[in-house]
Amino acid sequence: MKKILIFAVVLSLLVPAAAFAATEFSLGGYIKLDTYWDTTQQGKNINGVIARDNDTNFHHGNFRMTAQGSRFNFTIKGPEVLGAKLTGFIEMDFDSCTDVGSVSNAPGGQSASNSYVPRMRHAMFRLNWPGETELIFGQYWSMFCDWFPEVAEDGPFQLTGIPTARLPQIRFTQGFACDWKVAGLVGMPNGYSEFGTGGALGGAATTGSSMNPYGTTTTSGGCAETPQIQGQLKYAHDWWGKAAFYGNPIPFTASVTAGYQRLVMRNGGGFVTAPLAIAPVNASTTAAALGPYGLGDYMAHTYLSPWMVQGSFFIPIIPTHTNDLTGTAHLLVQPWIGQGVNQFGMTGDSTGVFKLAGYYPGTHGVALVDEELVKRFGLLAEAQYYFNNQWFMNVAYGITAAMSVNQNNVNVPGYGPIQQMSYNNPYNQVRMVQQLDATLWYQPVKALKFGIQYSYLYEQFVADAFPGTNGAYNEFTNTAGWSTNQAHEHRVEFVGFFFF
Repeated sequence: MKKILIFAVVLSLLVPAAAFAATEFSLGGYIKLDTYWDTTQQGKNINGVIARDNDTNFHHGNFRMTAQGSRFNFTIKGPEVLGAKLTGFIEMDFDSCTDVGSVSNAPGGQSASNSYVPRMRHAMFRLNWPGETELIFGQYWSMFCDWFPEVAEDGPFQLTGIPTARLPQIRFTQGFACDWKVAGLVGMPNGYSEFGTGGALGGAATTGSSMNPYGTTTTSGGCAETPQIQGQLKYAHDWWGKAAFYGNPIPFTASVTAGYQRLVMRNGGGFVTAPLAIAPVNASTTAAALGPYGLGDYMAHTYLSPWMVQGSFFIPIIPTHTNDLTGTAHLLVQPWIGQGVNQFGMTGDSTGVFKLAGYYPGTHGVALVDEELVKRFGLLAEAQYYFNNQWFMNVAYGITAAMSVNQNNVNVPGYGPIQQMSYNNPYNQVRMVQQLDATLWYQPVKALKFGIQYSYLYEQFVADAFPGTNGAYNEFTNTAGWSTNQAHEHRVEFVGFFFF
């Protein structure tokens, strides 16, 4: 290691100084300590599905402290080129390993002194011309990620209203008519691989298991056929003054953002011929263990099209016409709707972002399955008030729900006859989520910031309660059950930031 460092230093001295003459570097970021206690084993970002209320494995006090949310970045100023200013931006954090989490966000196995692998968040460069013309190349925020409520947890409200997605992209933005901007993005599609069994379409369940009766066949053929395409129209104007957004006064702003990508699910399990009752998906799994799903399944070759439309409205309620934020307040409202919305940075419905509609001819017959993306809608609202330039408070609320969920058609393995529709992984897939954060902030100087927050989370699952003893459902033996389809979590969190 020492030899490598010496070689790097010598090499840097040999590089002509003129190569760096037109480039300026600046370091930024922050050190963050995050401390929280909650009533479940939720992760620090509050973006995993929590266990049902009667699951004693998860519902107990949980205390955590971590500096994992710390990050740093480099801003690089290059020479002018083609009449444009050239800048670059690289940012890293330590979120490559998941923190201790809930039923869908399992512990990553890290310890306080040996953990937290660095992760590239952003790596992009931009060209800016006069007249608000901008061209971006590299990995950067999605257009859905313009607004984040000022709360204590990282990646806030991914379950309900704030997509958190960074993707390799080419983006063009053009300002016009003084207050308007239009933008378009072509980027990497999210969530799918040619043969992967994980990702957003289903997750890796044991083949033939009751919890995910179609096993890996649900994900054996998901691949994107188009890039992810996004478009945005934004309007901003100082009508009556400004209000603070992360400490910076900004005017009334409204935008509409839309995204789309196309992918294909190939025939699952290799059953590409006529649907016949053939061997089990997993030969070692007995028909009894498979339950009513029988000896085989046939999944149609299906094209799926995730899409999402989001509106955003930043409204100064008590405005200011200076940089003094005392007594100012804003309201942020962000409704959205779409299908397969995990592909645009939403979470909260576990790994099952699609439902399976089909016909089941017999107890051990063949499943004729057709995939369909789950449609969801949601809303985020945040209100913030500054008592003075050091003390301020915000309350944020988010909600999301699955659309067109007919509870009579939800298939529960081992309970009653086969229904006409099955939801992938219904035990962890949420039908509705609500989250409330109330945060008090103190920022004596720009470089230092402290916050204390109370959070409440409520979830309702797609699969209703069904008979069985209380406790965790055993997906392999098809025993036990849930006496509730609800989950609650309470959290108290303290954070400290040092910005540099």
